[in-house]
Amino acid sequence: MIERDLIKHIAAKAHRSHPNLLKGIGDDCAVFSQEADREWHISTDMLVQGVHFDTSWHQPYLLGRKSLAVNISDIAAMGAKPQFALLSVGLPGDLDSNWIESYVDGVLAILDEYQCVLVGGDTVSAKQLTISVTVLGTAPRGCSIPRDGAASGDSVYVSGNLGSSAAGLYLCQMRKASDPGLQELAWQQLVMAHLDPKPRVALAEILLQSGMVTSMQDISDGIATDLSHLCTASKVSAIIEEKSLPAHAELIEMCGQLNVSQQDFQLKGGEDYELVFTVRSGAEEMFENYCREQRRKAAEKGQPDIPVVTRIGVIQPGDGVCMRTHSGELIDIAYQGYEHSS
Repeated sequence: MIERDLIKHIAAKAHRSHPNLLKGIGDDCAVFSQEADREWHISTDMLVQGVHFDTSWHQPYLLGRKSLAVNISDIAAMGAKPQFALLSVGLPGDLDSNWIESYVDGVLAILDEYQCVLVGGDTVSAKQLTISVTVLGTAPRGCSIPRDGAASGDSVYVSGNLGSSAAGLYLCQMRKASDPGLQELAWQQLVMAHLDPKPRVALAEILLQSGMVTSMQDISDGIATDLSHLCTASKVSAIIEEKSLPAHAELIEMCGQLNVSQQDFQLKGGEDYELVFTVRSGAEEMFENYCREQRRKAAEKGQPDIPVVTRIGVIQPGDGVCMRTHSGELIDIAYQGYEHSS
């Protein structure tokens, strides 16, 4: 598919209205209006074939969804709502039109789920598939949740489960290698946690409205590294409890059957795109009651599932992140998750 036809195809499929969008795809720039009582948040990421994904198992539709989920999660991590997106792709010549169209369908599907509009981007030829996404979101002015607000005594929480995506990646890699021991095993919820992660936009709004969350970020590189980022920004330390780390039942089963480390997946495995955040000291009971009530109301309205939040530790003075193991030993886990090389 030549560039002109691809742009025409995307423009036709991506046509959406938005109250603040004045000019979308078709001009040299997108044009949107500013709301006086809200502030803008912008996040951008690159994904490269062979580094961040493998098209031998990552179907184009799901890759399209994940391409945008990464940045939508960043927007949610500060309590903001996604509004507009830009997509730029470097396409190898051996990708056929069906692959490209399915990828675009995935992009637009997840954008529609979060009421976010594609307003532009770029396409080029490239030796390997390269994807660059920028998402713009908004939050009430002065109310977003940064990384640097944690204080000694605050409690550390996470949403959902930890380690599911890393376990799903492990399964995909093992199946690609045709490990005969994995041919009959499924654990599809772990695989889908990796291939089609769910940004926690609705939960982030609840956390923002609670007024009790002091710092937050998403879990993209593993809790060991991402909690370390939060503590470094806030100039504090943290102790988390191994017994409190939430795990999907499939992760427990998989690790038991394959004799692999559940702890490694939960601490060091990236791309969960859950939220790690801190709650003001003394407000924990009120906060947990509030979250349960908000989950109940959301379920009654048939709204997207709001994940359970779990208290896993506490913020203390000092620096670094430690974990108390099941045996009671304190071990240093700071920055032991995924690290990008330069």
